[in-house]
Order: sequence, then C-alpha cells, then structure tokens
Amino acid sequence: MQFSGQLCSATILVCVMCCLPGTIVGQAVKVTPRGIGPNLGPSSLSISASPSALSFNLIAKGETVGNSPINITTSYSGLTMSGNLNLYAFFMSSTVALAGNLSTTSIPSSAVSGQMTTGLPTTYIAFTQTSPVGGAGASLRLISQHVLAGAASSRTDVLSLKIDLTNLPQLPADTYTGTLILQAEAP
Repeated sequence: MQFSGQLCSATILVCVMCCLPGTIVGQAVKVTPRGIGPNLGPSSLSISASPSALSFNLIAKGETVGNSPINITTSYSGLTMSGNLNLYAFFMSSTVALAGNLSTTSIPSSAVSGQMTTGLPTTYIAFTQTSPVGGAGASLRLISQHVLAGAASSRTDVLSLKIDLTNLPQLPADTYTGTLILQAEAP
C-alpha cells in the first residue's frame, strides 16, 4: 500500500464508565431494592485509564502496536452481593472502530486487538466479541473476577492495543480516529 508521501495514522481515545445494578452509568450511589441483599452501605465502582489517547503509525498491510499501553485501575467497595466483576472494552460499531477524517474509509473493530496479560486476553485478541455493552461484534472482555459482598479491592492492569491492516483493502492516506470505551459491571 502506498500513501503518496502522506502519513497514515490512527488515534484511539479512551472513555470510561461504570455500572452497578440499580444505578445510572457514572453515578457512585447504588440503590438496592428491598429484599435483594444486605444493606452494607454505599457501593462504589470506579475505573481510571491512563493515557486517555493512543496513537499508531499505521503500516501498509502490516501490524502496528500503539505508542503506549493503557494502565487501567478498577476499584470497588461495599458491594451488596457477591458475584463477578467484569471489565469490557468496546467500540460502538464493528464496522467503524476508527473513521477516516478526510475519507469515508474506516477500520473495523476486527482489525483492532487487545492484550492484557493479567486479564482474559493474555494474547492479542480482536474486538469481535458480543457482550452486554457496546456494538455487536465490537467488544472484548478484559477481566472477570469473583468479588465478595462488602469487600473492597483495587487492581491495575495494562492493556496493549494493536491495529492489523494485513487483510484490509488499501487504505487512503488519512488520519483515522476512534473511541474505545471501558465499562465495568459489578454485582
């Protein structure tokens, strides 16, 4: 693939959200319906990610790893029920994970892979899963950890991203941008 002397690059912005049952995304107070579980006080679930943007110098018909891994810290306390805490990363669409700024060309989520050696994708896995969040075929579950009611804990994991253009048609010279959303769900 030739880019006619122009650069072909990609930028992924990282957005974080949390979800506890009975709450609105992003709120820190958990509402527990009567009879569902013990009242252990306020629950909290939070995610932080750094850096909030990655860049890639795309390689024609090749693979490129992002300029930096993403450090993701997931914290919780006071959960009213035991169960699995899940952390997902997703794009809103499987066909348009990154969109061209000058052209209508896009990079699908299947060309973007994630690896978290302390999580579930210990090797690079494409964003092709369908999960309770995000677009169909545009997700990747990063963590599934059993948590106990009333416990408090925090963990930091490192997510590396890669874009693989090996099997895509020739891309025009452009800057491609997309948003990767991180969402945690706890019992």
